[in-house]
Amino acid sequence: MSLQVDVGRHVKAKAGASGVPPDSQSTLDVTLGDKYMRIESSGTAIVYDFASRKRFVIDSRTNTRVDYSLYDTVGFRAYELRNRNMLGGALSASKVADAAMAQVDNEHNLAVQDKPSTPLQVKTEGADEVFYAGPNVMFRRGVRLMSASPAEARMFAQLIRYTFGGHPQILSALAQANSIPQKLSLVTYDVAGTTTHSLVVRNVNSTHVRNVDVSALPMRPASGSDNPVDQALDRAAALTPDELSSARQRSKDELETALREGRGLDAFLGIVEWTLMTGEAATPLNADQQRQIQANDAVRRLTVALRAKSKDDVAKAIVDIADIGQNATAKAHVLRIFEANNRAMLGDRHAAQRLFVDVLKSNPFIAGVYKDLGDSMFVEYDMPRAWRCWDIGRKMAPGFANFQAVNQLERSLAAQFPEFF
Repeated sequence: MSLQVDVGRHVKAKAGASGVPPDSQSTLDVTLGDKYMRIESSGTAIVYDFASRKRFVIDSRTNTRVDYSLYDTVGFRAYELRNRNMLGGALSASKVADAAMAQVDNEHNLAVQDKPSTPLQVKTEGADEVFYAGPNVMFRRGVRLMSASPAEARMFAQLIRYTFGGHPQILSALAQANSIPQKLSLVTYDVAGTTTHSLVVRNVNSTHVRNVDVSALPMRPASGSDNPVDQALDRAAALTPDELSSARQRSKDELETALREGRGLDAFLGIVEWTLMTGEAATPLNADQQRQIQANDAVRRLTVALRAKSKDDVAKAIVDIADIGQNATAKAHVLRIFEANNRAMLGDRHAAQRLFVDVLKSNPFIAGVYKDLGDSMFVEYDMPRAWRCWDIGRKMAPGFANFQAVNQLERSLAAQFPEFF
């Protein structure tokens, strides 16, 4: 099914609020399939592929794409719901007038619900069906309905879920209707005021396109963004399996050369690099090679620095690692991984991110760095970049144990919020 959705937005700010956005109008060109939907507006098309659980953002002007995960949306909303509920509870306890974020409002804004709450009340008012939370209108849909298959109705509910939000009870009603309302509106409430999205569905037509393939579109080039993390991820997304294979062979050859030439620190760092690239242990060393590395003074100092736990010891380790780096030749970038993680431990995530990006310029095939960089993005609630990092790393080293926590997080999100998929 193809259709157009005219969207009007009106914000009614609370008394004293500043910076109120003006009313706006836009049009979405939408295609609803059995397992995907495509939404196009203002030069950007977004394809939601529920079979692969991916979201593809396409720049219609350059005809290039960026691949994201559907998990980043539900992941952000699930964690944000907890934050808002906690903040709302604190505001309520402090009796801040008219400022507390009610749980039902948080659920409605984010389209997620982590525990049962009071059901919305549904009333028929003239030609509309209206959903209430207490005295507040949350959703209104006209009784004029357009026939739709169960799959199309479910996908229309996904359109609302991903684009506007909506309380899970509302979205469930839309998905089970086997029809699409011609007119509907969502009203959301937060500490700043009330936002109303009014939607009109028109130009509905059948389409015979049953799936969508974006693989022919090239990835966005690194020059397409001025964000250093995006640039690193765009470069990584364009790497080929042959390039990955060549990089691994090169890393193995460099390790063997370092061992042969007696460069103990580079050999030690080469072993670490190999493990972080592949998730596998390096080829076992013979007794002479083990003694060569163990006898290296820089390796001994580095081993001590890597044991740092306390804040003071971690700060000292950063200085020591930088000093040790003067003895490294080909593998100094591996030391910057240790420094980055130490800076992250001290709370300086931006410095850590800059170091991770710098490492990836030297070797963009280190899967473990994408894990660490993704973790840093996750802590900052930058879920799209976090999952991009993790997806790239897992593609490079699918069996890497470092990603088990990410895999478990995805399983948990899918089990708790199956409606997003």
